[in-house]
Amino acid sequence: MVFYQKLLSLFGVTNLSIPPSWNTHGSTNITQDLLAKLSPNASVTTDLSFAPRWSDYHSPRGSKYVVLVAEEQDVVETVKFANENDLNFFAQAGGHGWTSFDWGKNDIIINLRGLNQAVVNEAKDEILLGGGTLQGEALAEAAANDVFVVAGGFNCVSALGVALGGGLGRWINRYGIHADNIIKVNLVTAEGELIEVSENSHPDLLWAIRGAGPNFGIVTSATMQAHPILNKGQLWEGELTFAADKLEKYIEAINTMNYTEDMTNHWRFALNEHGTPVIVANVFFMSGDVEAARAGFKILYDLEPIADTTEVKQYAHINDGRDALCAHGGRKPAWSVGLKSLDYPSFKTILDEFVKFVADTGIMTTIMQIECYHNDAMRRIGSEGASYPFRDINFYALIIPVYDDASLDPVVETFGSRVNDLWKRSSGYEKQRTYINFAHGDEPLEQVYGDSLCRLSQLKGKWDPLGRFNQWFPIPVPVNEL
Repeated sequence: MVFYQKLLSLFGVTNLSIPPSWNTHGSTNITQDLLAKLSPNASVTTDLSFAPRWSDYHSPRGSKYVVLVAEEQDVVETVKFANENDLNFFAQAGGHGWTSFDWGKNDIIINLRGLNQAVVNEAKDEILLGGGTLQGEALAEAAANDVFVVAGGFNCVSALGVALGGGLGRWINRYGIHADNIIKVNLVTAEGELIEVSENSHPDLLWAIRGAGPNFGIVTSATMQAHPILNKGQLWEGELTFAADKLEKYIEAINTMNYTEDMTNHWRFALNEHGTPVIVANVFFMSGDVEAARAGFKILYDLEPIADTTEVKQYAHINDGRDALCAHGGRKPAWSVGLKSLDYPSFKTILDEFVKFVADTGIMTTIMQIECYHNDAMRRIGSEGASYPFRDINFYALIIPVYDDASLDPVVETFGSRVNDLWKRSSGYEKQRTYINFAHGDEPLEQVYGDSLCRLSQLKGKWDPLGRFNQWFPIPVPVNEL
């Protein structure tokens, strides 16, 4: 009934008895009633293992039903059913979102994995991705058709889930962020209406979903740009490892490196097999030209890496080496902030505290990564066509401790917050900015939406005034809209 009470309050009606026909199901069987509205291949279950989460840390709580959709219309019917019966709902595909929220007892997870199509068109300039398609599936289809499609670094992550929050990855140097590559989408609105969103149909909503998508609807499919494949799909990638005593020179090199559109570097702190701290740079060159790649990263090779695993790889398999990190379950909280430049004293302190943290907790798998890109394409495209706001971030700093014991949460949270505070103090930006897909969940809205927040708020009032899609950094509705 809360849904209808909110609806009535918009019209100034605050004291009205609700007819019995509007009551929630009570003892009625929600599973059977909802299933009757779905396609033959869809299903409804109370077994939450059918909606696995990548991280159990502060995962969504209170859900009771999982709807395994098979067609777009199943999403429509589920949203309508939830609205009619005062049930909350949210959609998931890869299950990698880590923002926490609490619900009641009878709420619904809409599992989109059944919508997992990936189809390149005949002209080979577009790829159709279903709402449940994973990045690995998108890469495989693209490679089989000799095209590039923007994708992140993990096969198991939802292709569209990433794009709706912006979407980073090795390809942004040439093609912009993932959101910039969205041509059109099919979207289920808060009222349960399936609409097409494009430059010609609801262009305001297209702008909103290119960076803040989960606040405005459930995307059941998207047509993305596909790009001509280069060098027969051969790419150069691997790791350069440096002794920790090279940190100051390494930071100086990263700050002064001249990235081209072919180059990215995701580097991190790690402990080797002897427990000794090292710096590991995962370097990438879009062409498989080894000589050109080594020349591009000459400033790092001049630091004399102690190990070099770089090699030529095929585009379709570029993410395969990271599949071990795709395992669901465990606790994986994240903290992140954008940096204008890298501050050596801060990183030296972080390295020392990282070593102590691992020694004290035994959490050997602690991802502490700095992503470095050539941003000209992202800046050239600009924010006029997308709500993603932060196109001037030079470095994306991210930390994710990976562990199982919930009793370690307090010490992990203290460490993660401490590292993030050090990054923020030395970020080089007057106003902090965080890539929303990396955010912890407690950041101010201005820190994840930037200058887009005001316009997003107006559009929230238009497309979701009752906040049905408020699970992920909820955007407030303007007061004058209530």
